[in-house]
Amino acid sequence: MRCRGFLLSVLLSVGTASAVRAQSALEVDAKAIQQHIDHKAFPVYPPIAKAAQVEGTVVFDLRIGTSGKIESMIVVSGPPMLQQAAADCLKQWTFRPFEKDGSLVAAHGQYSIIFVLGDSANTTVGHGPRVPQQGQIQTVEVKSENAASGPDTVLNDKFDAVDSACKNGILSKQFNDDTVSKCLRAAVLADELPTNANYIGKRSAFVYAATAYADVGDFKGALLWAAKAVEIVKLGHDGNSGSSAAYSTKGTIEGLMGDYQAADGDLSLSEDFGRKEVVSMGGDPSLRQHYATPLVRDLRYHALILQNLNRPEEAQKKLDEAAQLMK
Repeated sequence: MRCRGFLLSVLLSVGTASAVRAQSALEVDAKAIQQHIDHKAFPVYPPIAKAAQVEGTVVFDLRIGTSGKIESMIVVSGPPMLQQAAADCLKQWTFRPFEKDGSLVAAHGQYSIIFVLGDSANTTVGHGPRVPQQGQIQTVEVKSENAASGPDTVLNDKFDAVDSACKNGILSKQFNDDTVSKCLRAAVLADELPTNANYIGKRSAFVYAATAYADVGDFKGALLWAAKAVEIVKLGHDGNSGSSAAYSTKGTIEGLMGDYQAADGDLSLSEDFGRKEVVSMGGDPSLRQHYATPLVRDLRYHALILQNLNRPEEAQKKLDEAAQLMK
């Protein structure tokens, strides 16, 4: 069963708290927990927290029993308005049992659920899966400029087919190894395309590959592809929107990995491109809002990064700018 809501990401983190430690429990890292997930659901964003614009991370100490069910959970930290929603949904999760020396054992580790407000239907990694509001329709438009070009028509056709499959997986929220595999194939093929006239197709494929990896918790793999997207943007042949997407993806992943300084720099660049794109829309309110939405997401997430860097005044300025854009 999948909980509907506005959760934009679920990620793993390794911590030092040990409130759920028990004798004979196997200490496991974030990657091990991720690999053992058998069934998961997403939390409902509490209406009171949404109305109060409360975002943040709820950190749990978990003990997973030999049955694969969570035997106990203790909140280590997180906004009080979000704790119950996170706990209620985690109770529905099950895991493949952990083993040690051929025997089933209980396991202990930390797990974090991040709540981020935003209504963006864009495909850049925005802290994981995007869940549209109830009744909202996501429209996907694949522009012709994303299509491969060049003398090798077989390569072009192969790339276009697998690139489309990758994007369909991401946009339909199929966050699994199959989508990762499709996006990886698309990115590898994009790397083989001649750079001339394929700048946007390459950048797009790299951003989607980074998104796919990030959405299954492989942030190192995601960062490699996000960095390649930024390399394409630096060649100077992309638009403001595409450039913003590349830097946003890289900055978001850096933030999820705890590299807040790097995230600060890349998100700032993303916002600069995003502002230019919004301004370029002039007086068209629908287009202006469309391009303002990912900028708002970046500003809100950047505010969280700045808070972690102990720069609260700058964080508030980001939130104020986001609020102004949403008017």
